Amino acid sequence: MKRLLPTGLAALFALSNAILSLAPPATAGTVSHATARTGSPVLRIMPLGDSITVGQGSITGNGYRADLRDLVTDQTHYGVQFVGDQSNGTMTNPQHEGHGYYMINDVRHGVDGWLAAAQPDVVLLYIGTNDLDWGTDLDPDHAADRLKVLMDQIFTDQPELTVVMEGLNTTTGGMQNRVAQYNNRAAELAQAEQQQGRRLVFTNGPSWETKDFADRLHPNDTGYQKMADAFFPGLQQAAANGWLG
Repeated sequence: MKRLLPTGLAALFALSNAILSLAPPATAGTVSHATARTGSPVLRIMPLGDSITVGQGSITGNGYRADLRDLVTDQTHYGVQFVGDQSNGTMTNPQHEGHGYYMINDVRHGVDGWLAAAQPDVVLLYIGTNDLDWGTDLDPDHAADRLKVLMDQIFTDQPELTVVMEGLNTTTGGMQNRVAQYNNRAAELAQAEQQQGRRLVFTNGPSWETKDFADRLHPNDTGYQKMADAFFPGLQQAAANGWLG
């Protein structure tokens, strides 16, 4: 992976966190070009996952991607170019690698080719909902085991890649306990991967309410804004760790 950010980025982030926290919130409808900021390095970021990554349930079809891009635009350290073979939504640069109905193993079967084609610097991963909802094996520990295999494959393909993984959340009855157990395992996995020198950040998912959903599984635009709000600190943490350059 090419070095995209200047040396000393971690120190800059540590000094600027307080300033960033005072920035006015991005307008949900704003779709801006972080890539156009003069002098800012641009990260190739692949949103990876299932139909939630696609943005199903979003009126615009942008899902969390446009909202996250607006958050990135409010800081000056890096820009974003979304990459992937899929494209939908009203936003500019709508590329992603989200696939409806996909489970963890489905992503694993395709990820080698997607990474090779897009050459991302960062992957934003949100996966596991279908495994825990309607898959043939709903055991959250088994799903977490499959997640570990996926992580091994991703880091074998691109050892210097940074992955920001957001924990799942749901208001669907019967899933909450499975989701909580899966998230605990995913957080433990991130710690173990970091101890091996891998660049994996786990960030807790948003505290969704029933009103944040378009249906029983997919967020509406309010829910997707909360997803973006949860992903952004993961990117900031990766930058503070010195992983983005």
